[in-house]
Amino acid sequence: MSRDTAPILEIRGLKRHFAVSRGLFSSKTMLKAVDGVDFSVMPQESFAVVGESGCGKTTLARLLLALDRPTAGEVLFEGNNIFSLRRGALRRLRRDMQIIFQDPYSSLNPRMTVEELLMEPFVIHGIGAPAERRERVKRLMDACGLAQSKISSYPHEFSGGQRQRIGIARALALNPKLVIADEPVSALDVSIQAQILNLLKDLQNEMRLTYVFISHDFSTVRHLCQRIAVMYLGRVVEMGQTESLLGNPQHPYTEALLSAIPIPDPNIEKKRTRVILTGDVPSPLAPPSGCHFHPRCRYATEACKSRTPELSETQPGHWAACPVLPFAQKPSAAALIH
Repeated sequence: MSRDTAPILEIRGLKRHFAVSRGLFSSKTMLKAVDGVDFSVMPQESFAVVGESGCGKTTLARLLLALDRPTAGEVLFEGNNIFSLRRGALRRLRRDMQIIFQDPYSSLNPRMTVEELLMEPFVIHGIGAPAERRERVKRLMDACGLAQSKISSYPHEFSGGQRQRIGIARALALNPKLVIADEPVSALDVSIQAQILNLLKDLQNEMRLTYVFISHDFSTVRHLCQRIAVMYLGRVVEMGQTESLLGNPQHPYTEALLSAIPIPDPNIEKKRTRVILTGDVPSPLAPPSGCHFHPRCRYATEACKSRTPELSETQPGHWAACPVLPFAQKPSAAALIH
């Protein structure tokens, strides 16, 4: 990928706050689901957004597709702010931006056959005659590893992995340029996860797709993605190339997440140091001041309580938001996963 290539997707200062009432007579407070996110994605890149439940990943995915409106900020697709588009232009844009949902059991209409599910995008966008649509559906099924003999079957007649293949085929029906994959393998058995990840990789090479891959699993994104952004309470706390971020994390939160990954070699597992986070994840209704992670951080100082850290480049192409000393000067984090 050339460095001179323009990003296909740019996120600038993106925020999504929700007004929430804590009680019948109490005033409303703001839940900051996404609180100032910036990153860009290059054409044909696989970019991962990783974080634990409640960090804002799914809200971010909805914003990237204009399924929700932001409180502030922009999402630029091929240089155009998607939130400034009128309904007709946004409808046309949907052909280039699609989503694969997390749950293959609830994302498919149980009253529709596979043929109807995969033909629906062509009908909505007025593409092709009925015979042509049927041929396209068959080609999609072949590409996603689905038997054409099942074209008249309903979703309940398929396994979880096969249903997710249907969801992938539906997302790719209109030949999109960008696909948002919202935890597409988390509801599947581990053996099936590998099959779906390999399918996504093959389809990316064949169709020149760009992925934004939402996940909580580093082992999954390591297999598929070139870059990773780590989120905590609505903010990106670290971002970098996959091998650099996993091999030498520059933020204490990333260090803790990586230390929780089990290593199959018992000798290595015995020797490595565990990072045990204290306390619970703070409520996004009342996040801590300064660095949101400071109440659980073993490196926290007084500065962390008052200073809101910005992403800064700690190594070439590797960014972290930590208000104390550069993480590279702290005890080696690379030893945690090697």
